[in-house]
Amino acid sequence: MTLTIATRGSPLALWQAHQVQRRLQEVHAGLEVIVSIVRTEGDRVSDRPIEELSATGVFTKEVDACLLAGEADAAVHSLKDQLTTLPDGVCLGMVLPRGPAEDALVSTCGGGVADLAPGARVATGSVRRRAHLLRARPDLKVVSIRGNVDTRLRKLDAGEADALVLARAGLERLGLGDRITEVIEKSLVLPAVCQGIVGVTCRDDDDATLRRLRAADDPVTHACAVAERAWLRRLGGGCNVPAAAHAVIEHDRLIMTSRVLDPNGHEAMEADATGDLASAERIGYGLADDLIDRGAIDLLRGGAG
Repeated sequence: MTLTIATRGSPLALWQAHQVQRRLQEVHAGLEVIVSIVRTEGDRVSDRPIEELSATGVFTKEVDACLLAGEADAAVHSLKDQLTTLPDGVCLGMVLPRGPAEDALVSTCGGGVADLAPGARVATGSVRRRAHLLRARPDLKVVSIRGNVDTRLRKLDAGEADALVLARAGLERLGLGDRITEVIEKSLVLPAVCQGIVGVTCRDDDDATLRRLRAADDPVTHACAVAERAWLRRLGGGCNVPAAAHAVIEHDRLIMTSRVLDPNGHEAMEADATGDLASAERIGYGLADDLIDRGAIDLLRGGAG
């Protein structure tokens, strides 16, 4: 028995793929899982901000195209980068248990966001992080940065910024947790949709692969992913909008918090909800509808000036 999984080739992407490989082999004795590396637009173009590239899917399109072409049976993604509306013929087959969802600060002064000097240069490639940081500290100078985790840390160490914001999960998964000077509270910077979640897609007509993936799925994390992705899908946004949502499960209840901001962090609006796991998608859509009714789309587009 053999199953080929496609993935990006960055160190973090390979970590994710090997975790999926291990999980599938735990569940399916005797299954050989082959890792196939695909180079994406986001990997090829590293000298321009993400928002200047294709509107969505810069780290996922080519990986799923490999899947649809029959060159792989499944594709591994950092689910926060994956399109909320999957390509025709592709479905989300499984997720791994969620890792830490928070963002983390790596600061040359060794402190947290509150300890940064006025006018400090904070580097991020995310418009969501930028808006949150400026909301909390409008005096900061938020600068753009691209590259994988190691590249960004080298740029920080070379003096291109005073601090860097990255996903906590990525740093810890690469053994770089000791670089974190602050795990940023969700009240300050709400995580991206599906941050910390590794997802695996497959062709929706490939019943054999789909059965294998579903047998290895984490249902609690999957419910959170469904709610968060439904929320962002209703808003019509991708990973390059100043919007965030995070769901958790407590006592078999799904609790979800969401926030949209204008790109400069001048204004923000929030919506929260709770419900049973079976209603995950409905909860996500309902929260988005609430925000849309209150003018969220204009806010995302910079309506607050």
